[in-house]
Amino acid sequence: MKHRHEFEDWARPHEGVMPNRAYYIPFAPGQDPVQAMRESSERFVLLNGTWQMQLYDKISAVPEEFCQPEFDASGYPPMPVPSCWQTQGLDQNQYSNVRYPIPFDPPFVPHQNPCGAYRTHFTVDAAMLSQQVYLNFEGVDSFFYVWVNGHRVGYSQVSHSTSEFDVTPYLVEGENLLAVLVMKWSVGTYLECQDKFRMSGIFRDVYLLVRPRQHIRDFGVRTWGRENYTRAVIQVGVEWNGGEGELEWELYDPQGSLVCRGEAATEFTIHLEEPHFWTAETPELYQLLLRTEEEVICQPVGVRDITTKGRQVLLNGKPLRLKGVNRHDSDPVTGFTISYEQALKDLALMKQHNVNAIRSSHYPNAPWFVQMCDRYGFYMIDEADIECHGVTELFGGGDETTFGLIAQWKEFEPLILDRVQRCIIRDKNSPAVIIWSLGNESGHGPGFEKAGIWGRDYDPTRLMHYEGSWHQTGGHINDTSMFDLYSRMYNEPAFVRQWLANSANTKPFLLVEYCHAMGNGPGDLEDYEKLFLEEPGVLGGFVWEWCDHAVDGGVTADGRRKFLYGGDSGEFPHDINFCVDGLVSPDRIPHTGLKELKNVWRPVRAYLNDGEIQLRSTLDFADVSQLAEYRWELQLDGVVVEQGRGELPAISARQTACMPLPCGLPQQPGRVDLRLVYLARTDGDFVKAGDELGFDQLTLRQSEKQELRLQPAALAVEEDDEEIRVSGENFAYVLDRFTGCFKSLVWNGAERLAGPMGFNVWRAPTDNDRKIRRVWEQAGYDRAQVRVADCQVLAEEGTAIRCELVFAASIRQPFLRCTAVWRIGADGTIALKLEGKRDEVFPFLPRFGVRMMLPAGFEQLDYTGYGPQESYLDKKNACWFGHFAGTVSDEYVDTIKPQEHGSHVGCEQMRLRCADAALWAAGDQPFSFRASHYPQELLTSTAHNFELKKSDEVELCLDYKNSGIGSNSCGPVLADEYALKETEFRMQLFFGFAAVTTE
Repeated sequence: MKHRHEFEDWARPHEGVMPNRAYYIPFAPGQDPVQAMRESSERFVLLNGTWQMQLYDKISAVPEEFCQPEFDASGYPPMPVPSCWQTQGLDQNQYSNVRYPIPFDPPFVPHQNPCGAYRTHFTVDAAMLSQQVYLNFEGVDSFFYVWVNGHRVGYSQVSHSTSEFDVTPYLVEGENLLAVLVMKWSVGTYLECQDKFRMSGIFRDVYLLVRPRQHIRDFGVRTWGRENYTRAVIQVGVEWNGGEGELEWELYDPQGSLVCRGEAATEFTIHLEEPHFWTAETPELYQLLLRTEEEVICQPVGVRDITTKGRQVLLNGKPLRLKGVNRHDSDPVTGFTISYEQALKDLALMKQHNVNAIRSSHYPNAPWFVQMCDRYGFYMIDEADIECHGVTELFGGGDETTFGLIAQWKEFEPLILDRVQRCIIRDKNSPAVIIWSLGNESGHGPGFEKAGIWGRDYDPTRLMHYEGSWHQTGGHINDTSMFDLYSRMYNEPAFVRQWLANSANTKPFLLVEYCHAMGNGPGDLEDYEKLFLEEPGVLGGFVWEWCDHAVDGGVTADGRRKFLYGGDSGEFPHDINFCVDGLVSPDRIPHTGLKELKNVWRPVRAYLNDGEIQLRSTLDFADVSQLAEYRWELQLDGVVVEQGRGELPAISARQTACMPLPCGLPQQPGRVDLRLVYLARTDGDFVKAGDELGFDQLTLRQSEKQELRLQPAALAVEEDDEEIRVSGENFAYVLDRFTGCFKSLVWNGAERLAGPMGFNVWRAPTDNDRKIRRVWEQAGYDRAQVRVADCQVLAEEGTAIRCELVFAASIRQPFLRCTAVWRIGADGTIALKLEGKRDEVFPFLPRFGVRMMLPAGFEQLDYTGYGPQESYLDKKNACWFGHFAGTVSDEYVDTIKPQEHGSHVGCEQMRLRCADAALWAAGDQPFSFRASHYPQELLTSTAHNFELKKSDEVELCLDYKNSGIGSNSCGPVLADEYALKETEFRMQLFFGFAAVTTE
């Protein structure tokens, strides 16, 4: 094909494309458009299906005549549309976060620019030829040319926005040819550097709209509350194609009753008495019908308005709080071709986990997805298809120097404005959209300021934000006057509080990204939630992110699913598994982080207050008592001894109420906890009556501290230069003088260790340890050696052994010195007392404790502590204190990249059983433990979960402390209170063996 380089022309991003308009699907007279899917409209002709497509490595290799009806395309393979061609085995999968996958030389792209030549046929009858026919593409990455019957119709770009062409002049009765040439790279690529797999092709729906010659081209619906929200106004403006026309309109309330009707030409206003207001908690929609002689259009209308008052954002006059997630279109099999059913699964999981808001990161979603959010009740930040953070990777560049390069590049200004306009105009009638976003991580400059001014003028009814507006680079003085919010990413709570303390900062604060949910994480959800609950000037935030990105790699021989991330396809550049950072797996299995988030965002919180229960609503509009009831469980030392159900008192939004305890305290001594489990009262779209909405656990009485004691005994002790051997009636233990730990524990005639015990400071790094891991490895924690400076049997206590321990790694000086005293009782119980001093020049420790490998068979587990899922110091809100039982195999928590998992904190005791014996452990203070068939060395070194080989042996870690999780893969460093930063610490741990009895 002759060299056409419009895809490198930033002066003309589109040709032959219709002006932007709101999304809607017209229906024919006599059809009911209210309940019908768009596919049932007689005006809608879906062109999805199996097309033909040949992938060429460059445009010059494409036959000039490929778009002609007479071209022999018999050799073109079939290609499903919509789809991404990488998911069909063509080209190469590539994951890149920040770095551009092409040289940075705008507006030019490489000559070797893969392009897909698509062809399909469709039929047109005589009735269609007498009308106006529009061809719509809802998403093509990244640039495409269009021909109909060999006639060039035009071209377009902006991957995630609708492009509409008038193809009426090119149609013939009977069979018609549609040819499309899709370019992988274009000038638009510089504006689409989103953190995701880079995929190409016609990935969203393609369809025809058959319209009368005179029709409604565009319309806008705006709503406001009036008179303290006892009334409301709906204002509608209409733009016609082919001259001004007349229409009839009807408005139906959310129950389907006719409210009013009228006639109009270009605009009309509806006044409502006692209106139903739309919120995410109460997503009630009116239905507005616009009727002409030849068409009817149905527009769902959510009556709502959104404003700011000081630092507060008000929806319908009441303070609003966003409990949001960032969501990409992502599926391991279909890429970012997403069906209605796939999207519905996402929304169902979100509702079931108390999510109320979605940020369309970092591009507009399919228009029907926005309507789903209207219908099911989600607030949306609708984001323009712009991300340019690749400029920070330029040689000599960076966040402080080149971040604003494209934002300040004059030739890019029309392209930035175009993308903002396409987003706003398309979705302007959606009540779910409450905030417009100009894009993501693109620095700041005149391009965004001009787009922001246009957006503010075009739609003053919504809020506008742009997180990049605080980045000031290139000598440009930022104008942020058009933005309603001050939005940031990943700031720690202390920063937000400090910002709010400055009275000069007058805008509401929004965290558009926070709590990076990568791998085992996030660990700081509750800390942010406390900030949101305490500071009315914070609108809330959006957790990064909803779903792990990965591509399907098939299954292993033993049936395990293989998910692949950056680098697994041999691509360059790539960013490894940084895309595997979601609250759910690629196939939508919730991670423990999502369960944590669900309870952090529970609709009501309970506190003890002078012998009563104080309840605080975290809802913004609904009365909690209309939404939920509760089940209560009274626990004694972690075991449920009494339970029942109750009704919540009336609690208005954001208010508190008190209720008495539903039960008395048991007379038996011990720790007493009351767990309140909040249950849905009625069925909803995704939550059914009786489903759990969250819980609280209140400690009514602490357990009395019980001193653990050994049974004194005169045991046989033998020692030499290498070992100390201690034996009693049914045990024989051997301590290694060179490690300071036992290397053999024979109890009841059998060896109970599969390898020597050892002191342990390492853990398999989590994804959120990715930054501190480098420091840990520099300190040598991953290769730490223990030197026993002194080891002796204490003469005055014949069963005690004291070891002086020094922890250090090659190259480095000692980072920890400990005194360990081992005492052994008559029944073989071992007490370990440890006192340690850490050199504060070193970083905090991953963990500290002892580790032992147990033989196969130690499978049955029970413990009293925080469960039933994994728990850490800063990640235990989905857990409660109780007594739990299961298996070691159940303790495995799957992540695509293996890492530390399965810890339990706040434990008073634990036990592992095999056929004839049980290993138990207890402490004089709460400890943490981890029991696993996957040792930490294996988890550290293995790249993918499907490569893990399960061991029959059991690794048991008994820890003084296991540092928290945090979200430092992208967020702030781990808070001091969760890190093992103590310069001095002590622990006393008891463990031993007991015969297994039939229970």
